[in-house]
Amino acid sequence: MGRFPHRRVSALGLTFALLAPGVTAWAQQPPATPTAVVTATADESVGRTAGELDAMLARLADGTARERRAAADALIRSLEREDIPVIRQRLLAPWRVEIDLLRLKIVRLIRTATNGRENVEYDLLGLMIAAPRSPDLNGAIERVVLARALGGMASAEAGRTLVALAPTSGAIFRQEVGRIIRGQLRDYALPALIELRNPSEMMRIFMRQAREAMRKVTPGEAVQQHDNALLAEIVRAYGSIRQPDAMLVVVSFVNSDRSQVREASRWAVTQYGRESINALRSAYEMYEGHDANPQWGWERTAQELYLANDRRRMAEVTQRLDAGLTAGRAEHPEEMLAHFRWVLARHPDLQRRGEMVEPLIRYALALESEDARRAQAVWRLALWVDPEGAHSREIRAAGLFLEAEQAMARGVADPELYDAVLRVDPGHARARSQRSVVAQDEILQARKHRRTLGAMGLLGVALATLGLLLRRPPRRVMKAADVAVG
Repeated sequence: MGRFPHRRVSALGLTFALLAPGVTAWAQQPPATPTAVVTATADESVGRTAGELDAMLARLADGTARERRAAADALIRSLEREDIPVIRQRLLAPWRVEIDLLRLKIVRLIRTATNGRENVEYDLLGLMIAAPRSPDLNGAIERVVLARALGGMASAEAGRTLVALAPTSGAIFRQEVGRIIRGQLRDYALPALIELRNPSEMMRIFMRQAREAMRKVTPGEAVQQHDNALLAEIVRAYGSIRQPDAMLVVVSFVNSDRSQVREASRWAVTQYGRESINALRSAYEMYEGHDANPQWGWERTAQELYLANDRRRMAEVTQRLDAGLTAGRAEHPEEMLAHFRWVLARHPDLQRRGEMVEPLIRYALALESEDARRAQAVWRLALWVDPEGAHSREIRAAGLFLEAEQAMARGVADPELYDAVLRVDPGHARARSQRSVVAQDEILQARKHRRTLGAMGLLGVALATLGLLLRRPPRRVMKAADVAVG
């Protein structure tokens, strides 16, 4: 479909003509698949500013209770991880309010809603929104809304912010924070609960209850995680406070095949320092099958343990890379991809990674005629492997060309998409050829469009003339009759 669609000369046609540029622009948008790695570097997400957050929070004080609740729910859904810094700043900022008076208001709201019964569920946010408005309740509503927004963010930083909120403002939000941790955030609050130093007696009870609810009381239980980022945060948290009973657990990860966890564990060992010597010697004996040199201090023992693991891991990685290259030469591309992905997952900075690029390019080219989407995924992988290498321009252009072809298949013939390919790789023959075809098609469509408009114009003139001719004869007949009567 060209960029100049046929339109009837009518009110409907005029409406379509006014809307067509917007519709065409919408249709020409790239698909929602993650192709940004090939086409361009995606912009990093930036969190909201304090002013933007203030504007969002202001909606919580306007309108009816139903409107305010809708605004609260919308705000909870819209805030994201990138907003955690500004949320933390707002939650932990000094708050000038009569805490005892506010606590009394909240207690009365809860007692009224529960009839004074224990262990009855209630929605604190709903109770405060439905209550008569006051500046202190408005501030409390803001804090509960922000706390609930944090509950939906699977992040250790969200957990740290929530736990930091619990003891502030006379601890009036501690129970709500506990409810959010137990019901939503769960294990992502563990690093903060581990790191908290010198808590009050009430905070100790709060921390124990939260961890018991998660069944993550001991270090061995706490590290049972599937999220590598969270596990790394937990290991670092134990190292930061040098918790003695967590030392063996921390050392057990120093040779993890997950680089994020391995680095966190080795950092934590440096925090324990000489206290870790016995744990390190035990780990060395288990890994190497013989005792560490008794003359080694903790640093040398750690270094030898790490080097032993790195040598073994490098040998395995090299073996898998060679297996992938062999599979590529034998034209077993899926087996090749499996080996390459294993290597990149365990050693993303491997020096020999550039050897993967040419086999990946061959496979992507072979896939283009069969499955463009899979081909695009392979192009993205090749670019990630060597983004600044000798083939990077070819790879970027190939990804852009596939996007242009997919747009063409959807009926969007946009020469700008092919121009983007040629800007990256001026020698891309297929893009240049397709660009010429699209441009010629636009010219033909434009001519056809002009001829159609001309024909419609002539038809309009003819119809108007016919209308005049049909209306004039009756007036001549009337004049003749008048003359006859006279």
